[in-house]
Amino acid sequence: MADELVVVKIDKLVFGGQGLGILPDGRKCFVWGALPGEQVAIELTKKKKDWAEGITKKIIEPSKYRVEPKEPGIYLATSPWQVVEFKVEAIYKQEILKETFEREHVDVNWQKFYQDDQQYGYRNKMEYNFWWDNDNKKVSLALHQRGSRQKVPVNGSLLASDVINIAGEKLIDFINQNKIQARNLKSVIIRCTKDGKVGLSIFITKEDIVKVLSKINIGNTDYEIIFSNPKSPASVATKILHKNGDSNLSDKLMSVEFKYHTRSFFQVNLDVYRQVLKEIVKYTNIKEVKTVLDLYSGVGSIGLSVIQKRQTLTLVESDIQAANEAKDNAPSNANCEVINAKSEKSLDYLAGKDAVIVDPPRAGLHKNVVQKLIELKPKIIIYLSCNPATQARDMVMLLGAGYLIKFAKGYNFFPRTPHIECLIVLEKLI
Repeated sequence: MADELVVVKIDKLVFGGQGLGILPDGRKCFVWGALPGEQVAIELTKKKKDWAEGITKKIIEPSKYRVEPKEPGIYLATSPWQVVEFKVEAIYKQEILKETFEREHVDVNWQKFYQDDQQYGYRNKMEYNFWWDNDNKKVSLALHQRGSRQKVPVNGSLLASDVINIAGEKLIDFINQNKIQARNLKSVIIRCTKDGKVGLSIFITKEDIVKVLSKINIGNTDYEIIFSNPKSPASVATKILHKNGDSNLSDKLMSVEFKYHTRSFFQVNLDVYRQVLKEIVKYTNIKEVKTVLDLYSGVGSIGLSVIQKRQTLTLVESDIQAANEAKDNAPSNANCEVINAKSEKSLDYLAGKDAVIVDPPRAGLHKNVVQKLIELKPKIIIYLSCNPATQARDMVMLLGAGYLIKFAKGYNFFPRTPHIECLIVLEKLI
């Protein structure tokens, strides 16, 4: 029997995207699908001693900024901020960003939060699981429902480009026409370029079905079929079983054409990313900067986009495939070295660098990287983060070691979702 609904008043949105309210028993409650100022009836999905989580089931007093979600049945899985006016989304994200840094006692003079006009259709990459419908005996794409461990079937996503949604639809049609069951499929990555080329990485758990899957014909699409150990919850490539084309895609950033693989890390909202690059180049293209190091560099999309002919660039990337792509992406006239290693294992390359660019994973900078930056004190540190919470943590140490925040700005890389990207430029105090 399901628990009774609990009524909660929502005070604010918090980092992570949920509304925060207080339960009748005094516990904090983090609620999906609720906005500040609303009174909502929620179903509790997680109960801890000091806090709880829940999902909104009924709006009792709606916010004046609430709008109807465009995907009412699945919006929590795809983009849970569909329920707020788009212009207000930027305001909420700016507030969350400020509070995240204030919690670490980091004082920041924030630039106006950047948000362009494209609410939907901006993603050039989607990753889906698969769903099996027992009633019609068919497979569909699926996403994980926020607030639970359940999957929810979807036909696509409003966040994705039309090209990606069409490719996903054709893939599912092929799977169902050939009566492939979901239990033999794990996930699929679908990517596309600005000019409409598509790359698919299909992860399967039973090698036998490659004979059928290898006959896919979606048009202007490269694809690979990968066996992934069914005991691993993640889509890890255990063995590549079949390839059609090289799965290499390409897009231009600034003046550089970047090639990247379907599974490589590459930004999903290129229009907003270009705005970030335009800011970064203002701080790297100064006469005091002759040597640049780009840590966690991926295929080189930051360093190679902003480097000048008079400068030397070192890229450090742990993934061998991305490192090789960075070598291929470097223009022939660029004075560029690519190192395939973990950033925390490449600290010697920090020595003598005038500017250091970091774009770490959500965990933030490795403590050894922070310590080496503090020890060597490059003139400029450019820190792009997909997780402002760990970025704020790292700022505490860097600011305490003699740096000043020269520039700080949040960017809406992922409209209609809670995610926030943040760019901070640090300058060494003289």
